[in-house]
This record gives sequence, C-alpha cells and structure tokens, in this order.
Amino acid sequence: MLKKIVSVFIFIILLGALALAQSANTEEVFTFPDPQGDSFGPGSFTYPGDQSFPQELPNMIDLVEFRVVNTDTATRFEFEFAQPPNLVQPWGGAGYNFHRIDLYIASGGKGSKSTFRPGAQVRFREPWQVHLRIRDWQGAYLLHWEDDPEDNQAGIWQGGIEDFQVDVQGNSIVAEIGHSILGPAKANWRYYVLVGLQDAYGLDHWRKIAAEPGPWTGGGGSETEFSPNVYDILAADVKSQEKQLDWAPGKLATLKPVGEKSGTGLRLVAIGAVVLMAVGMAILIWLFRKK
Repeated sequence: MLKKIVSVFIFIILLGALALAQSANTEEVFTFPDPQGDSFGPGSFTYPGDQSFPQELPNMIDLVEFRVVNTDTATRFEFEFAQPPNLVQPWGGAGYNFHRIDLYIASGGKGSKSTFRPGAQVRFREPWQVHLRIRDWQGAYLLHWEDDPEDNQAGIWQGGIEDFQVDVQGNSIVAEIGHSILGPAKANWRYYVLVGLQDAYGLDHWRKIAAEPGPWTGGGGSETEFSPNVYDILAADVKSQEKQLDWAPGKLATLKPVGEKSGTGLRLVAIGAVVLMAVGMAILIWLFRKK
C-alpha cells in the first residue's frame, strides 16, 4: 500500500515539474486589456478624409489588448486590435501600413520623461529606459533613452539584425526581439503604448491631428506642437485615456505607465503547489512508518 501511495505522489510531482519546465519556455509576463471603441484620443479626434483611409480604420487601430511573452529565445510584444491590421492596406508593406506604434518601457532607474523624438506630442509621468518604435516597411527600431535622437541611425534596426522581427498575426501586430538584443521581459517592467497613424512626411512618422480634418490629417487637435497625435493608448478605461490625453496650450498631455500584472505570480503558485505535494508525501510516508 505504501509503495502505491509513494508511486502516485512521485507521478504527480513529475507532472508538475514537466508543466513548470514547459511554462519556463513560454511565459506570459504581462497582459492588459484596453477598452474597445476608444480610438478617438481625448474624445474628440477624427480621421483623415481621403478615400485611402477606409471606414474600418478606427477599429483597425483600436488597441484592445497588449501582451508581453517570454519564449526561450525571444521576448514577444503583442499589440491586438479590434480588427486585423491588414484588413485594408492600400500602400503595400508588411500588412500594417496605417499604424504608427510607440512602446516605451519603464524598467526603473534613470531615464527620460520625453518621447525619443517629437511627433507623438506627449510626455511621461515616470521615466522610460527602452523604446520600441514600430512602423511598416521595416521601420522598427529598438532604442535606449541615452541614444542620440538627432542620429537617424540610432538604435537597433529590424532590417539590420536577424533576431528582430515585426509582422501581423491575426488581429495583432507582433514584435519579437531576441534575448541577445533585449533580454527577457521582467515582471516589474511598466509600459506606455501609443497608437496613431503613420505619415512618411510627419515628425517621427506620426500623422498630424490638426484642428480641422483634412484629406491627409485628422481633426479635433490643433495646429500647435502641444496637442497629441495619438488616437489610442494603453489605459484601464476610457475615462483614464481621455484624462491622460487632455492637453492645454503650452502643456503636453502626460501619460502614466501600466504594469505589474505578471504571469510570474502564477508560476510561483505552481511551484508552491509542487512543494506542498512533496511535503504531503513526506508526511504520509512518516505516518505509515510510524504505524
């Protein structure tokens, strides 16, 4: 009888260890949903009027979830939208030719509270250290806050290295960056996610949101350098987004990071469960021997 009980517990422990080994290879570090239907900035932004911009565009750039996943070789940043980013693509490219995405990572320590280059026209409450810039036509770069924004070759370019890929997967734009470049994502990282429209002639390739909409510009903003050119940000709810993107003449909108929902906690629970099973087995063996 004792041998059977021991065998069962050993089998359970082995299954738990196998599950932990598999989760170590692919670990969801951070997931955060974003409200659907909020791709209007502070509440008033509209879209360009040229026929190249489809009626589905507000949903195509409407961020609904952001995920960070560590695999055994790379970190995946997944930006999921209400509709496929390549639902309509009049200008070719890799399938996200409307999108202009900035990810800023606040990992702690000294950093910057300004965007790497002018364009999005916002600032940050907490300093960032690492910046992922995403634009179609191999326009993705990984940058550090101390890189020179005046240098057009600053940072790591996706086209210049193998372990840096950006593509469309279902409703998501996915950036996968090798651990040799960035290192695995950590549970204490916090994130700013900014989504707008790309413009080959705009500042840092952000499309302008002017006071009045035009064929190639959005409306509801201003002609100044203070109103955001951002349609959606990662935020807990619509009210929070509208408040963060609110701006005034002479004062940029200030964004706050989102963070610390970690899959690491789940792994710790799983490890604890395996340890408890081992302790339980030891107690049972001791009880049987005592008898």
